[in-house]
Parts: sequence; structure tokens; C-alpha cells
Amino acid sequence: MRRRRSLKPLVYVLAGFAAGAAIAAGCSATSPGNNFEPGKGGSGGEGGSGGTTESPTSSSGMGGEGGLFIPTDDGGADAPPDVVVNPCGTKCGPTELCDPDHLGTDDDCDGEVDEACPCAAGQANPCFKGDPSYRGTPGCFDGTMKCSENGSWSSCKGGVHATEGCFLNDTNACHPMQTAPFVNVGLKEGTGNFSADAVPGSETWTVTCPEGVSPCPAVGGASSDDFKPLQSGEYTVTYKKGLPGGGTGMCTYPLIVGAPGLRVELEWEHDLGDDGVDLDLHLHEPNNTQPWAVLGKSQVCTWSNCVFSDFDPPASLNAPQWFPANATPPNPVAWYLDPVFEKNTCYFAPRGVGILWQQLGQGCHNPRLDLDNRGCDPLETNPDDADFCAPENINVDFPPKNQWFRVGVHYYSSDGKMYDVHPTIKVYCDGSLAAELGPKGYYDPESPITFTPVDGQNLPGGNRFWMVADVAFREVNQCGTRGCVVKPLYSDEAAKTPLLTYDDIAEQNFGPPYPPPLAP
Repeated sequence: MRRRRSLKPLVYVLAGFAAGAAIAAGCSATSPGNNFEPGKGGSGGEGGSGGTTESPTSSSGMGGEGGLFIPTDDGGADAPPDVVVNPCGTKCGPTELCDPDHLGTDDDCDGEVDEACPCAAGQANPCFKGDPSYRGTPGCFDGTMKCSENGSWSSCKGGVHATEGCFLNDTNACHPMQTAPFVNVGLKEGTGNFSADAVPGSETWTVTCPEGVSPCPAVGGASSDDFKPLQSGEYTVTYKKGLPGGGTGMCTYPLIVGAPGLRVELEWEHDLGDDGVDLDLHLHEPNNTQPWAVLGKSQVCTWSNCVFSDFDPPASLNAPQWFPANATPPNPVAWYLDPVFEKNTCYFAPRGVGILWQQLGQGCHNPRLDLDNRGCDPLETNPDDADFCAPENINVDFPPKNQWFRVGVHYYSSDGKMYDVHPTIKVYCDGSLAAELGPKGYYDPESPITFTPVDGQNLPGGNRFWMVADVAFREVNQCGTRGCVVKPLYSDEAAKTPLLTYDDIAEQNFGPPYPPPLAP
């Protein structure tokens, strides 16, 4: 086990943060990633609006692949009455637009998004296919597009789009669901009426996790449909049932997991057993240029000063107090108790931490590190088990606008292990992936960032410290969205060389100056 020094008895806790390049959500009437209703269902959509059967006698769900609706409507006066009109313009245009306000929007309504727009490696962005007037309306969900090494956007993956009739908002069949990290969700709600004729005891649910989420939490617990996602992203649920007349029925639907504000997640490889290489996630106070503090001081949120025990009165002197104690969101606020119980996401953190936040009764603190992953078993699939390999993550539910946060990763110890690790940082802004750095975005030609131990000891010259990226949230734009900007830090920007340094140097330096302030 990692032997750590701590100001208080160590308590596990959970959160996340990372980096990329300029990000802004596309035009929509509402913010697609900022209206999380944990455990709630959405509309029928891609891969999820229908049911398939494996017997001629089985009952299928509504819709399905053969029922996809390709709208030709332009969102004008003849649009369905429940559609919110796009404030950026209700007509499909002749060309794809690449300015920040239209990033991720299918401006020419050809079913492709930003196919001619440039981007920076490591960048990610929410995206929506089809008439932009439907983006953010009930039942419609953004997908994600990622930037390749050569600076072009991938196709828009996941989500539920206008090209599939998402605005029909059909919850009778299997349909999308939405939740926040850590919240237990009952998957049966996503089946609608499709599960009504299931033979008792025959129902099963399996979940495919988003790319890079490993291990994938198992389904089950108090009920056979219970699921507890610990990471953000889009999960695919497969439901099967037995039918009264014999045979089986099946459908799939997405479970979209995200949290409001800023969430940074750190992952790396783990050896079998409880011990292994130990990395730590760090988030620096916005617009503060004091040096880093590997063991945690008030300008940095990390394992030693930003977990539950550091805020349990009396708070630690080094615990971050970056924001007013009782401001009114969406302004930044240190403590916030959401009147909707499930939206206090820290209340559901695994390893008993959520219960401690609940008992404190003040809601969640901003910032906070929910879990410090000091060692785990990569074969464990129960997300509530102390050995489950959960990511480290830091959250700021109500981040300030136009102020830069800085993300760092510290190689704390090899614990005598000789294997390389490749850290991955994912930055989420209002639930949408804004950047994925480490495996992508560095070196020319592109290569993953690697921490390599020497002689079974820590890295030569002291432990390594990776200064990852700067992140800032935009003002809400004319389209009702804000998005964020993520700028990776490089020691050589032309060669895309990562900014790697050591403990003693990081503790005397903040790193390069912040980027210029964001334009209003």
C-alpha cells in the first residue's frame, strides 16, 4: 500500500480535470450539456428507439432502425410546436461554419459536422447532426467529435440527433437516459413500455462503457438493473427479455453520464493487486500564479488537502477556499446544497465518501477531489469496492468565467514496480468532453506521454511532474451555450513536446504565463 503523509486521517474522494484546445458548444436554444437530470429518461434515438426480436412471436419496441426519421424541415414556422427555435438562425445554411459559436453544429444540415473546420490534436467537442433548431430540445443529445493528429475532426459519435427524429421525444419504447457520475441508476426506466411483456425473472442488462473506461462497472446490486457509472461519457445499455410465447426480445439505448461545470479525470495502468504506480491529479486555483505544491497548499487542489476530511469542520488550513462561501450559482460558490438531492453528486461517491458528505449536510464543496486512487485491482468490477480502479477526478461545479485553471499530474511513486504508465487526462465542461490528453496531442509524430521508473525506484532526478493544460469557461453566447477553451502546455509548441519537470522545480515555479484573457 502507498504510505502517505496526511494532515488528517486519509479519506477517499472523487473528481476530474484535463486539456485540449479552443472549445465552444454550437448554437442551441439551451445548453446541451448543462441540464443533467440524474436517472432520467430522454427520447428515442440512435440505436435506442427500437427493439429487435429473436422470435416471430416477440413484441418489438417502437421505432428501431427502420423507423429513423430524416427531417427536411428547416425549423421555421412549420416546425412542430414543441421545438425551441434556434436563436442563431432557423434555416439550414449553404456552408459549414467554423467560428466558436457554431463549432459542433451541422450548419448545412447534411448529417456531417464541421467536416471542413480545422482543430488541434487532443481537442474534443460536443456535436449535433441535422437541423440546429432541435439542438438541446427534450430528447436530443449531443455526440462527441475528436480532433485527429492531422488537425481534422472525426465524425460525430454517439448522441441522439435531429437526423434520427430525436425531437419526437418518444419514451414509450427503449430510449436514452441521463445521469451524473456516482449516481446509482435503475436501467429499467430506459426500456419504456418495451419491457411490459417480459417473462418474470428473464430480464437482463449489460453495459458497454465508453472508449478508455476500464474496468467497466458491473450491472447489479440491490436490483438486477442497478448501475453506478464512475466516469463521464456515453454508455450503451443492452436489454434482453424473455417473451410469454417463447423467444426473446432485445433493444439498446444510450446512458449519457456527465456533471455540470468543470470535471477533470485522470487514468493510468494498474498492476494486479493493491499496490502499483501512484499518480496524483492536481488542479491550480484560477488566475493564481503561486508555485505548485506537490503536498498541497491552498492554491492547489490535490489528494493531501482537497478530500472530504479536509473540509470536515474545522477545515484544514491548506484546504482550498477559492470562492465565496455562500454565493448564488451560477456564480462560483465554495459550498452548494442543491435542492434536488441527486444533483449533489458528491453524496454518491463510492468507498463510503458519499455518506460522509451527506452527513455533513452542506452539499458539495468546490473544488474537491472525490477519490484518491492509490492502488487498485484492475479485475475488480464492483464500483463500490475499495479495490475498484476508479479514476482520480476533481470537480468545480460552478466555475468562474474567463479565468484560467491549470491542470497537473504528479508521478508520486513507482512503489518498486518496473512497468511504464501512460496517463490520460480528460477534461469535461458542462458534461461534454472538451479534451483528451496524454495518449493524444503530444509529440510530432504523435506519441503517448510515458512515465518510466528506473531500477524500481522513482523517476531519476526526483518525481516527475506533468503540467498538462490551462482551461477556461466562456461567457454564455448568443446561442445560450458557453463551452470552454483548453490549451495544452508544451515545452516546445512546434514539436508538441509536453511540459515535464520535477517536484522541486514545480514547487518553485508556476510554469509559463497564462494565455491572454478570453474575448467576451
